[in-house]
Amino acid sequence: MSTITAPSHESTTPEAPSGPTAGGTPSVHARYVGAMLYFVGAALIAGAVVHYPIDPPVYTVICAVGALVFLLGTVVNEFVFAAERPTLTRAISLVAFSLLLSFGVGLLGGGIQHFEQFPGRSAAMTPIGLLMSYAAFVAKDQEGRWRDLVSPFGAGLLVVAALTWFGMDALASTMEPAEHDHGTSETSTDQTPADPAPTEQAPADQAPTDAGDGHHDEGHSH
Repeated sequence: MSTITAPSHESTTPEAPSGPTAGGTPSVHARYVGAMLYFVGAALIAGAVVHYPIDPPVYTVICAVGALVFLLGTVVNEFVFAAERPTLTRAISLVAFSLLLSFGVGLLGGGIQHFEQFPGRSAAMTPIGLLMSYAAFVAKDQEGRWRDLVSPFGAGLLVVAALTWFGMDALASTMEPAEHDHGTSETSTDQTPADPAPTEQAPADQAPTDAGDGHHDEGHSH
């Protein structure tokens, strides 16, 4: 009884491709890096736009760094991990609207987080950031169309933004801005030494009077 052996090319199955882009899908580690670039960039922008009045030069640099990090995330997610490379026009649109999206997320997150410290600014930043982020996301998304902005969802988002502005603005008018941890300690330290100055000068002002009284008493004693 003979045994028939199948040809080697029929018995073997092709191995699945390995690596970060196996099957056109990036690995979980690669997706983590791409997501973190988005989140860290947005977080830096959120902190910078709120804290800008405290130290404009420093927070301008932080805002620029956050924008660059977010744009790097756009390049990684939309170009490196993409199954198809976008055209030049699409690439320019992705970069531009990704930058707008990052500032929208930053305004929204920063306005909510620091409402107690900056009530007036936060009342305006939060609804502006909400609308900006939605418009930028629709323009950036491959399936998004401008007609999606003029839709029931877009109208509902506009109502939410308006109610948010009126509510936060009304609440801001009834509250005093809370002291912020950044920079307040330096102000109080600088002002503290100025208060004891008049007390230190008081003995010096009284010295001539005491001396004059001494001479006057001596004159009477003689």
